[in-house]
Amino acid sequence: MIQIGLLMGSFFVSGAGLYYHGFLLHSVAYNPWAPLLSGVALSVIPLALAWRFCARFPRDNIVGVAQKLTGRWLGIMITLPLVLFHLALPWPVFRIAAELLVDVHLNQTPPIVLSTILLAIACWLALMGTEVVTRTNDEHLVIIFPLTVVMFYLSIADIRPELALPLTQFDFSYWGRLDFYASLMVFFGFSLPLFLNDALGHSKKMYWVILAVTIVGALYLLFTLFLIIGTLGMEMASSFEQPLKVKMTTLRQMVFFERVDIFLVLLWMFPTITAMGAMIVTGARAVGQWLNLANYHPVIYVYFVIALLARPWFEAFQHSTQFLRWLGPLWGVFMIATVGLLLILARFRREKTVPSAGTEGE
Repeated sequence: MIQIGLLMGSFFVSGAGLYYHGFLLHSVAYNPWAPLLSGVALSVIPLALAWRFCARFPRDNIVGVAQKLTGRWLGIMITLPLVLFHLALPWPVFRIAAELLVDVHLNQTPPIVLSTILLAIACWLALMGTEVVTRTNDEHLVIIFPLTVVMFYLSIADIRPELALPLTQFDFSYWGRLDFYASLMVFFGFSLPLFLNDALGHSKKMYWVILAVTIVGALYLLFTLFLIIGTLGMEMASSFEQPLKVKMTTLRQMVFFERVDIFLVLLWMFPTITAMGAMIVTGARAVGQWLNLANYHPVIYVYFVIALLARPWFEAFQHSTQFLRWLGPLWGVFMIATVGLLLILARFRREKTVPSAGTEGE
Protein backbone atom coordinates (compact mmCIF):
# COMPACT_ATOMS: atom_id res chain seq x y z
CA MET A 1 0.00 0.00 0.00
CA ILE A 2 2.93 2.34 0.61
CA GLN A 3 4.00 1.73 -2.99
CA ILE A 4 0.49 2.57 -4.18
CA GLY A 5 0.67 5.71 -2.05
CA LEU A 6 3.92 6.74 -3.72
CA LEU A 7 2.32 6.07 -7.09
CA MET A 8 -0.49 8.42 -6.11
CA GLY A 9 2.23 10.93 -5.25
CA SER A 10 3.43 10.77 -8.86
CA PHE A 11 0.16 12.37 -9.92
CA PHE A 12 1.11 15.48 -7.95
CA VAL A 13 4.65 15.56 -9.33
CA SER A 14 3.72 15.05 -12.99
CA GLY A 15 0.54 17.15 -12.79
CA ALA A 16 2.41 20.10 -11.27
CA GLY A 17 4.84 20.14 -14.17
CA LEU A 18 2.39 19.56 -17.01
CA TYR A 19 -1.04 21.08 -16.44
CA TYR A 20 -2.02 21.88 -12.84
CA HIS A 21 -0.53 25.34 -12.40
CA GLY A 22 -1.53 26.39 -15.91
CA PHE A 23 -5.16 25.51 -15.29
CA LEU A 24 -5.14 26.97 -11.78
CA LEU A 25 -3.60 30.30 -12.75
CA HIS A 26 -5.97 30.66 -15.71
CA SER A 27 -8.96 30.28 -13.37
CA VAL A 28 -8.29 33.38 -11.24
CA ALA A 29 -7.24 36.99 -11.86
CA TYR A 30 -5.17 37.32 -8.65
CA ASN A 31 -4.44 35.53 -5.38
CA PRO A 32 -4.09 31.90 -6.59
CA TRP A 33 -3.84 30.61 -3.01
CA ALA A 34 -7.63 30.66 -2.58
CA PRO A 35 -8.39 28.24 -5.46
CA LEU A 36 -5.52 25.99 -4.39
CA LEU A 37 -6.90 25.64 -0.85
CA SER A 38 -10.45 25.35 -2.20
CA GLY A 39 -9.31 22.54 -4.50
CA VAL A 40 -7.78 20.69 -1.56
CA ALA A 41 -11.04 21.02 0.38
CA LEU A 42 -13.14 19.91 -2.61
CA SER A 43 -10.94 16.87 -3.22
CA VAL A 44 -11.83 15.60 0.25
CA ILE A 45 -15.23 14.47 -1.10
CA PRO A 46 -13.98 11.80 -3.56
CA LEU A 47 -11.09 11.03 -1.21
CA ALA A 48 -13.49 10.23 1.65
CA LEU A 49 -15.64 8.10 -0.64
CA ALA A 50 -12.60 6.15 -1.86
CA TRP A 51 -11.51 5.71 1.76
CA ARG A 52 -14.95 4.41 2.74
CA PHE A 53 -15.21 2.14 -0.30
CA CYS A 54 -11.91 0.40 0.40
CA ALA A 55 -12.94 -0.12 4.05
CA ARG A 56 -16.40 -1.40 3.12
CA PHE A 57 -15.17 -3.89 0.50
CA PRO A 58 -11.77 -5.28 1.58
CA ARG A 59 -10.05 -7.50 -0.97
CA ASP A 60 -12.44 -6.49 -3.75
CA ASN A 61 -12.23 -3.82 -6.45
CA ILE A 62 -14.83 -1.45 -7.83
CA VAL A 63 -15.43 -3.56 -10.96
CA GLY A 64 -16.22 -6.69 -8.96
CA VAL A 65 -18.33 -4.83 -6.40
CA ALA A 66 -20.46 -3.18 -9.09
CA GLN A 67 -21.22 -6.54 -10.71
CA LYS A 68 -22.08 -8.16 -7.38
CA LEU A 69 -24.46 -5.37 -6.41
CA THR A 70 -26.19 -4.71 -9.73
CA GLY A 71 -25.50 -7.67 -12.00
CA ARG A 72 -22.97 -8.21 -14.77
CA TRP A 73 -24.14 -5.84 -17.50
CA LEU A 74 -25.44 -3.04 -15.31
CA GLY A 75 -22.22 -3.25 -13.27
CA ILE A 76 -20.20 -2.80 -16.47
CA MET A 77 -22.27 0.23 -17.48
CA ILE A 78 -21.86 1.83 -14.04
CA THR A 79 -18.06 1.50 -13.96
CA LEU A 80 -17.43 1.99 -17.70
CA PRO A 81 -16.92 5.80 -17.47
CA LEU A 82 -14.22 5.46 -14.79
CA VAL A 83 -12.41 2.78 -16.79
CA LEU A 84 -12.53 4.97 -19.91
CA PHE A 85 -11.09 7.90 -17.92
CA HIS A 86 -8.20 5.70 -16.80
CA LEU A 87 -7.49 4.66 -20.38
CA ALA A 88 -8.01 8.11 -21.93
CA LEU A 89 -5.87 10.19 -19.54
CA PRO A 90 -2.45 9.09 -20.93
CA TRP A 91 -3.23 10.39 -24.44
CA PRO A 92 -3.39 14.14 -23.69
CA VAL A 93 -0.88 13.92 -20.84
CA PHE A 94 1.82 12.40 -23.04
CA ARG A 95 1.12 14.91 -25.81
CA ILE A 96 1.53 17.78 -23.32
CA ALA A 97 4.66 16.13 -21.90
CA ALA A 98 6.09 15.91 -25.43
CA GLU A 99 5.50 19.64 -25.87
CA LEU A 100 7.52 20.25 -22.72
CA LEU A 101 10.45 18.22 -24.06
CA VAL A 102 10.31 19.87 -27.48
CA ASP A 103 10.21 23.41 -26.07
CA VAL A 104 13.12 22.82 -23.72
CA HIS A 105 15.56 21.10 -26.05
CA LEU A 106 14.33 18.81 -28.85
CA ASN A 107 12.92 21.56 -31.04
CA GLN A 108 13.56 19.68 -34.29
CA THR A 109 11.57 16.63 -33.19
CA PRO A 110 7.82 16.40 -33.94
CA PRO A 111 5.99 16.25 -30.58
CA ILE A 112 3.81 13.39 -31.76
CA VAL A 113 6.91 11.19 -32.09
CA LEU A 114 7.87 11.81 -28.46
CA SER A 115 4.31 11.28 -27.21
CA THR A 116 4.17 7.94 -29.05
CA ILE A 117 7.46 6.88 -27.45
CA LEU A 118 6.22 7.85 -23.98
CA LEU A 119 2.97 5.96 -24.54
CA ALA A 120 4.88 2.87 -25.75
CA ILE A 121 7.08 2.89 -22.62
CA ALA A 122 4.02 3.21 -20.35
CA CYS A 123 2.28 0.32 -22.15
CA TRP A 124 5.43 -1.78 -21.84
CA LEU A 125 5.49 -1.16 -18.09
CA ALA A 126 1.79 -2.00 -17.88
CA LEU A 127 2.43 -5.33 -19.63
CA MET A 128 4.85 -6.28 -16.87
CA GLY A 129 2.23 -5.72 -14.19
CA THR A 130 1.27 -3.48 -11.32
CA GLU A 131 4.22 -4.46 -9.14
CA VAL A 132 6.75 -3.47 -11.81
CA VAL A 133 4.99 -0.11 -12.24
CA THR A 134 5.07 0.60 -8.50
CA ARG A 135 8.69 -0.50 -8.01
CA THR A 136 9.83 1.60 -10.97
CA ASN A 137 7.95 4.56 -9.55
CA ASP A 138 9.66 4.17 -6.14
CA GLU A 139 13.09 4.64 -7.69
CA HIS A 140 12.04 7.73 -9.62
CA LEU A 141 10.49 9.52 -6.67
CA VAL A 142 13.62 8.99 -4.60
CA ILE A 143 15.34 11.18 -7.20
CA ILE A 144 12.55 13.69 -7.86
CA PHE A 145 11.83 14.92 -4.34
CA PRO A 146 15.45 15.76 -3.38
CA LEU A 147 15.80 17.58 -6.71
CA THR A 148 12.78 19.70 -5.86
CA VAL A 149 14.57 20.79 -2.70
CA VAL A 150 17.66 21.58 -4.80
CA MET A 151 15.50 23.59 -7.20
CA PHE A 152 14.09 25.61 -4.31
CA TYR A 153 17.57 26.27 -2.95
CA LEU A 154 18.79 27.43 -6.35
CA SER A 155 15.77 29.74 -6.65
CA ILE A 156 16.13 31.56 -3.33
CA ALA A 157 18.11 34.45 -4.77
CA ASP A 158 15.59 34.87 -7.60
CA ILE A 159 12.38 34.86 -5.53
CA ARG A 160 10.62 38.08 -4.56
CA PRO A 161 8.01 37.30 -1.87
CA GLU A 162 6.09 40.52 -2.56
CA LEU A 163 5.01 39.07 -5.92
CA ALA A 164 2.92 36.50 -4.03
CA LEU A 165 0.93 39.26 -2.30
CA PRO A 166 -1.71 40.38 -1.49
CA LEU A 167 -3.04 37.45 0.49
CA THR A 168 -6.16 39.23 1.74
CA GLN A 169 -7.80 40.03 -1.61
CA PHE A 170 -9.92 37.27 -3.08
CA ASP A 171 -11.45 36.63 -6.47
CA PHE A 172 -14.08 33.89 -6.14
CA SER A 173 -14.98 33.80 -9.83
CA TYR A 174 -12.88 30.63 -10.16
CA TRP A 175 -15.83 28.60 -8.81
CA GLY A 176 -17.54 29.16 -12.16
CA ARG A 177 -14.54 28.41 -14.37
CA LEU A 178 -13.80 25.08 -16.00
CA ASP A 179 -10.02 25.44 -15.54
CA PHE A 180 -10.36 25.31 -11.76
CA TYR A 181 -12.18 21.97 -11.83
CA ALA A 182 -9.79 20.65 -14.48
CA SER A 183 -6.87 21.34 -12.13
CA LEU A 184 -8.38 18.97 -9.56
CA MET A 185 -7.26 15.98 -11.65
CA VAL A 186 -3.95 16.18 -9.84
CA PHE A 187 -5.75 14.87 -6.72
CA PHE A 188 -7.45 11.92 -8.41
CA GLY A 189 -4.60 9.46 -8.00
CA PHE A 190 -6.57 7.95 -5.12
CA SER A 191 -8.84 6.35 -7.73
CA LEU A 192 -6.10 3.69 -8.08
CA PRO A 193 -6.99 1.88 -4.81
CA LEU A 194 -10.57 1.56 -6.09
CA PHE A 195 -9.27 -0.66 -8.91
CA LEU A 196 -6.41 -2.33 -7.00
CA ASN A 197 -8.15 -2.99 -3.69
CA ASP A 198 -8.43 -6.70 -4.53
CA ALA A 199 -4.63 -6.92 -4.79
CA LEU A 200 -3.86 -5.13 -1.52
CA GLY A 201 -3.62 -6.38 2.03
CA HIS A 202 -6.42 -4.62 3.86
CA SER A 203 -5.26 -2.63 6.87
CA LYS A 204 -5.78 0.75 8.50
CA LYS A 205 -2.43 1.79 7.07
CA MET A 206 -4.15 2.17 3.71
CA TYR A 207 -6.34 4.99 4.99
CA TRP A 208 -3.45 6.92 6.47
CA VAL A 209 -1.41 6.49 3.30
CA ILE A 210 -4.22 7.97 1.17
CA LEU A 211 -4.64 10.88 3.59
CA ALA A 212 -0.91 11.49 4.03
CA VAL A 213 -0.23 11.48 0.28
CA THR A 214 -3.00 14.02 -0.29
CA ILE A 215 -1.64 16.33 2.42
CA VAL A 216 1.96 16.06 1.20
CA GLY A 217 0.81 16.48 -2.40
CA ALA A 218 -1.09 19.65 -1.51
CA LEU A 219 2.02 21.03 0.19
CA TYR A 220 4.03 20.16 -2.90
CA LEU A 221 1.59 22.11 -5.08
CA LEU A 222 1.75 25.04 -2.66
CA PHE A 223 5.53 24.90 -2.70
CA THR A 224 5.86 24.86 -6.49
CA LEU A 225 3.20 27.56 -6.87
CA PHE A 226 5.25 29.83 -4.60
CA LEU A 227 8.29 29.16 -6.78
CA ILE A 228 6.38 30.22 -9.88
CA ILE A 229 4.62 33.30 -8.49
CA GLY A 230 7.63 34.45 -6.50
CA THR A 231 9.78 34.42 -9.65
CA LEU A 232 7.45 35.34 -12.51
CA GLY A 233 4.62 37.22 -10.84
CA MET A 234 0.94 36.45 -11.25
CA GLU A 235 0.42 38.35 -14.50
CA MET A 236 3.29 36.71 -16.36
CA ALA A 237 2.73 33.22 -14.89
CA SER A 238 -0.95 33.19 -15.90
CA SER A 239 -0.04 33.89 -19.53
CA PHE A 240 1.66 30.49 -19.97
CA GLU A 241 0.15 27.02 -20.39
CA GLN A 242 3.04 25.46 -18.44
CA PRO A 243 4.36 28.13 -16.03
CA LEU A 244 6.57 25.66 -14.15
CA LYS A 245 8.50 25.05 -17.37
CA VAL A 246 9.13 28.79 -17.67
CA LYS A 247 10.21 28.87 -14.04
CA MET A 248 12.75 26.10 -14.64
CA THR A 249 14.32 27.96 -17.55
CA THR A 250 15.19 30.83 -15.16
CA LEU A 251 17.65 28.50 -13.44
CA ARG A 252 20.01 28.38 -16.41
CA GLN A 253 22.09 31.33 -15.28
CA MET A 254 22.23 30.35 -11.62
CA VAL A 255 23.66 26.85 -11.41
CA PHE A 256 26.98 25.08 -11.62
CA PHE A 257 26.23 23.03 -14.75
CA GLU A 258 24.63 23.93 -18.06
CA ARG A 259 20.99 23.47 -18.97
CA VAL A 260 19.78 22.16 -15.60
CA ASP A 261 16.24 22.70 -16.92
CA ILE A 262 16.72 19.82 -19.38
CA PHE A 263 17.87 17.58 -16.56
CA LEU A 264 14.82 18.45 -14.45
CA VAL A 265 12.39 17.98 -17.34
CA LEU A 266 13.78 14.55 -18.18
CA LEU A 267 13.47 13.49 -14.55
CA TRP A 268 9.92 14.86 -14.54
CA MET A 269 9.06 12.38 -17.28
CA PHE A 270 9.74 9.39 -15.02
CA PRO A 271 6.83 9.83 -12.57
CA THR A 272 4.65 10.90 -15.51
CA ILE A 273 5.30 7.59 -17.29
CA THR A 274 4.76 5.47 -14.18
CA ALA A 275 1.58 7.34 -13.19
CA MET A 276 0.14 6.88 -16.68
CA GLY A 277 1.35 3.27 -16.74
CA ALA A 278 -0.72 2.73 -13.59
CA MET A 279 -3.77 4.22 -15.32
CA ILE A 280 -3.29 1.88 -18.29
CA VAL A 281 -2.78 -1.25 -16.19
CA THR A 282 -5.82 -0.56 -13.99
CA GLY A 283 -8.02 0.14 -17.01
CA ALA A 284 -6.76 -2.98 -18.78
CA ARG A 285 -7.29 -5.13 -15.67
CA ALA A 286 -10.89 -3.90 -15.47
CA VAL A 287 -11.60 -4.76 -19.13
CA GLY A 288 -9.95 -8.15 -18.65
CA GLN A 289 -12.14 -8.74 -15.60
CA TRP A 290 -15.27 -7.89 -17.61
CA LEU A 291 -14.27 -10.28 -20.42
CA ASN A 292 -13.10 -13.03 -18.03
CA LEU A 293 -9.66 -13.07 -19.67
CA ALA A 294 -6.83 -15.14 -18.20
CA ASN A 295 -4.63 -12.03 -18.37
CA TYR A 296 -5.09 -8.47 -19.58
CA HIS A 297 -2.13 -8.30 -21.99
CA PRO A 298 -4.32 -8.48 -25.14
CA VAL A 299 -6.26 -5.46 -23.84
CA ILE A 300 -3.06 -3.40 -23.65
CA TYR A 301 -2.06 -4.37 -27.20
CA VAL A 302 -5.48 -3.33 -28.51
CA TYR A 303 -5.32 -0.15 -26.43
CA PHE A 304 -1.96 0.83 -27.95
CA VAL A 305 -3.29 0.30 -31.50
CA ILE A 306 -6.38 2.42 -30.75
CA ALA A 307 -4.14 5.13 -29.29
CA LEU A 308 -2.11 5.18 -32.51
CA LEU A 309 -5.27 5.44 -34.61
CA ALA A 310 -6.52 8.32 -32.43
CA ARG A 311 -3.15 10.08 -32.67
CA PRO A 312 -4.15 12.67 -35.32
CA TRP A 313 -6.77 14.16 -33.02
CA PHE A 314 -4.20 14.74 -30.26
CA GLU A 315 -1.50 16.00 -32.60
CA ALA A 316 -2.49 19.61 -31.95
CA PHE A 317 -1.40 20.80 -28.51
CA GLN A 318 -4.60 22.84 -28.15
CA HIS A 319 -6.75 19.74 -28.73
CA SER A 320 -4.97 17.81 -26.00
CA THR A 321 -5.20 20.71 -23.56
CA GLN A 322 -8.91 21.18 -24.25
CA PHE A 323 -9.56 17.44 -23.92
CA LEU A 324 -7.76 17.42 -20.57
CA ARG A 325 -9.69 20.51 -19.48
CA TRP A 326 -12.99 18.61 -19.84
CA LEU A 327 -11.67 15.26 -18.68
CA GLY A 328 -10.85 16.47 -15.16
CA PRO A 329 -14.30 17.73 -14.10
CA LEU A 330 -16.08 14.75 -15.70
CA TRP A 331 -13.72 12.31 -14.00
CA GLY A 332 -14.41 13.86 -10.60
CA VAL A 333 -18.19 13.89 -11.12
CA PHE A 334 -18.31 10.27 -12.27
CA MET A 335 -16.01 9.12 -9.47
CA ILE A 336 -18.21 10.73 -6.81
CA ALA A 337 -21.43 9.47 -8.44
CA THR A 338 -20.19 5.91 -9.03
CA VAL A 339 -18.61 5.30 -5.64
CA GLY A 340 -21.47 7.06 -3.84
CA LEU A 341 -24.06 4.98 -5.69
CA LEU A 342 -22.30 1.70 -4.90
CA LEU A 343 -22.02 2.59 -1.21
CA ILE A 344 -25.73 3.47 -1.08
CA LEU A 345 -26.67 0.21 -2.83
CA ALA A 346 -24.48 -1.78 -0.45
CA ARG A 347 -26.07 -0.13 2.58
CA PHE A 348 -29.57 -0.64 1.20
CA ARG A 349 -28.91 -4.31 0.53
CA ARG A 350 -27.44 -4.84 4.00
CA GLU A 351 -30.43 -3.19 5.68
CA LYS A 352 -32.77 -5.27 3.56
CA THR A 353 -31.11 -8.58 4.49
CA VAL A 354 -30.61 -7.91 8.22
CA PRO A 355 -33.74 -9.21 10.06
CA SER A 356 -35.62 -6.95 12.43
CA ALA A 357 -35.68 -7.63 16.17
CA GLY A 358 -39.25 -8.99 16.05
CA THR A 359 -38.56 -11.36 13.20
CA GLU A 360 -35.38 -12.58 14.85
CA GLY A 361 -37.31 -13.32 18.05
CA GLU A 362 -39.91 -15.31 16.18
